[in-house]
Amino acid sequence: MVRVTLRWTMIALAVALLGPIAAWLCRPIRGLDGGPVSTMLVGTAVAPAIVRTLLVFALALLFGAGVSKILGWRLGSFVAGVTLAWPAIEHSGVSQLVRIAGETPIMTKLAIEGGVLLAMVLGIAWILHRLDPGIDKLPDAVRGVVPGAGGVIAGAMAAGTLAMFVVLLVAIGDQRMQIFAAAIVGALLAGTVARFIGPGPGPVTAMLGLVLAAIAAPLLTGLMAGDDLVESAYLGSMLNLGRLTPMMWASGALIGVPIGSSWAESMLERQPQSTATA
Repeated sequence: MVRVTLRWTMIALAVALLGPIAAWLCRPIRGLDGGPVSTMLVGTAVAPAIVRTLLVFALALLFGAGVSKILGWRLGSFVAGVTLAWPAIEHSGVSQLVRIAGETPIMTKLAIEGGVLLAMVLGIAWILHRLDPGIDKLPDAVRGVVPGAGGVIAGAMAAGTLAMFVVLLVAIGDQRMQIFAAAIVGALLAGTVARFIGPGPGPVTAMLGLVLAAIAAPLLTGLMAGDDLVESAYLGSMLNLGRLTPMMWASGALIGVPIGSSWAESMLERQPQSTATA
């Protein structure tokens, strides 16, 4: 009972305190039109935006680390993702950024930013998993279907591809919460498939796949739209795959991957029992 109460208290703190602080830190980041809130690399003052983004990620890491040490890496990752969710939802949508910028290279900037932020998320997830005292760690005997480095590569490719497919189907229009839901569901399924395929129980394989997805999604969107990207942003016909901002990819990864990993492990755990019964 005490542990359950503590878990909900940590989630409430992330929602009501850490998230608003993270959003407040990001609000001074200005877009090319001077309005709030842009992304780290798409704005009028890139250096201060980078500093503020790093501060927000440090806040998420510190809070997630403390929770992971007490309640396990999955809850630590979840509350870190919830902390990042506030600035992710406040950031300008990609369609709005394209309309303001009026140029195709913005997708390249978003791809670079996505790679950087998701690489930091991968590092955060690895640290949180290392800090877990054993609450969310299963024995090493419980592994995915492909061993070794091949399992990491195969799991990451499958996770990234599945996440992009989900985003393509779910991130319809410019509704901010629907786009954010696409990020979470994509990461959840990425965590599930990576746990089945990858060689170990940690979140690194799934996160690596999401790094690839956060880079590939805006690049593919820009490539397919070509010179019509700005027009498609105004018409609302931009490829759904490119609608997620880098911060949405980051927050969705930290929230969704631990849930998907937990689902997969619950099924992996039951496999030996069902075989024995048969």
